[in-house]
This record gives sequence, structure tokens and C-alpha cells, in this order.
Amino acid sequence: MKKLSLTTFTLLILLPFTLHAEAGKIDMHGGKDTKVPSTMTAKKAKIFYGKILEIKPAMGYKYLKIDEDSKEIWVAIANAPVKIGDKIGYDKKTKMTNFKSKTLDQEFKEIYFASEVYLPQQATGPKSMKQMLGLGTAKKDPHAGMGRGMSPEPEEEAPAKPFVKKDTYTIEEIHMWRKSLKDQVISIKGSVYKVSRGIMKLDWVHVGDGTGNEKKLTDDLVFTAPSAKVKKGDKIIAKGKVTVDKDFGYGYFYKVIIQDASFKVQ
Repeated sequence: MKKLSLTTFTLLILLPFTLHAEAGKIDMHGGKDTKVPSTMTAKKAKIFYGKILEIKPAMGYKYLKIDEDSKEIWVAIANAPVKIGDKIGYDKKTKMTNFKSKTLDQEFKEIYFASEVYLPQQATGPKSMKQMLGLGTAKKDPHAGMGRGMSPEPEEEAPAKPFVKKDTYTIEEIHMWRKSLKDQVISIKGSVYKVSRGIMKLDWVHVGDGTGNEKKLTDDLVFTAPSAKVKKGDKIIAKGKVTVDKDFGYGYFYKVIIQDASFKVQ
């Protein structure tokens, strides 16, 4: 078995698992506004091995019942080409007890969310994990497509119109002019699409205003704050600092994200 870097996806068989709240998404499919502890560490994990007995797909992820030395356990991983009968390797750094998945309508007495997963070597020869999953070459925003499948992120495009300094921007404009807006504090008016709480000690608020292109993932913008007292459906004015090409690690990469955000419910 070979190991694939968590951030580069360059080899075949290590599948990085992105801790995804709500969503996706941490649901980790526990449903919207789910709060979970932040347990991610950089310490190298011990790898365990077992045989897949059952697979339950959920919003781009897979919940696996595994036979580990004649003991049945549950392990959640990001979507990957696995099948019943496969023997895989996985870490147990993130353990949840009495975890209720609203997506699956099932409670797990004990489940592990793996960040390092080793898949069987494929006989067809080397192929990147992104190719196996049908993804493009660009880094995928793990929050941008929550609940909307595993569509690839579009290639870089030049702005459709020249940058204009404004008091309030649209979601589409922030995506389009993100490089010109880098490190600036911006303001938008929109609606809360979803809230993912307690990830890396931050609340992640997805905001839309009816502009942008869903297929290009420019109709949704993520705002982060230590605590966001807003909920899905709220009409808000949101402010924060524009950060571009932000890589939080653990698969959290954003072409544009708004940090140190504040919200005013209208």
C-alpha cells in the first residue's frame, strides 16, 4: 500500500477525509447547525486495518461498517471507490460517541472519522485520487458544494468586468474581484444558506444573495467568526476581511473566504 499526501492527492491509495460540518459536510452529516469538538491534530496516526462489511453513502462521504479483527466498528471517510469486501487502512484520531447522523437517520454508539485512509492497490495502474473521483485539477473548496454533490471547481477565469470600488458588493462580485479585494473589509447583503459550527473553533456561515453561478460555485460565500449568532434563512448584512487562496489544511482550501466576520440580522 502506498500513501497519498492529505493535501496533494498525488498518489493512488491514501484518501484524505475532510472534516465537514453541517454538512456537508461536523454532520459529519449530523445535520445542519451541528456542533462538534475540534479534535484534529498534526500527530502522525497509528493505522488500523479491516474489511468492509457495509457501505452507507451520505452527501459525498461514506460510512463503513468494518470487520477489524472479528470486531465490527464504524468508520467514516470521504467519498472513494471502495466496495464491500475491500480491506482498507484507517486512523482513529477522531472518535465520536453517541453520534446521530440526521442524513442517515441513524445513531452510532461509536464511530471514527478517518483523516488517513489506505485503499487497495488497483490493478489498472497508477492513477491520482482526483482522477478516480472524477475531479478537476484545482483544489476543491470542501464547503462550497455542501449538499450539492462533488462537482469540480471551475478553472480560473479573468474578471468579466473591471474592478469598481463599492460600499456593498454582491457575492458574484467578491468571487470575480477577489484578488483586487484581498485583505480589504467588505460588506454584503444576503441570506444565510447554512451554518456549520465548531469547526477549528470557528462558525462557518454560508451566505448567498441570488447572484453568481451555482455550477461555478460563485453563488455561495463563506464567512467565518468565533461565534455567529445567525441561522439558516436569516436576512443579514455581513462584514469581514477578504482572504484569498486560504489553505487551513485538512482539505480546507478556499479561493476566497471572509474572515473575522460580523453579522447584523435585518
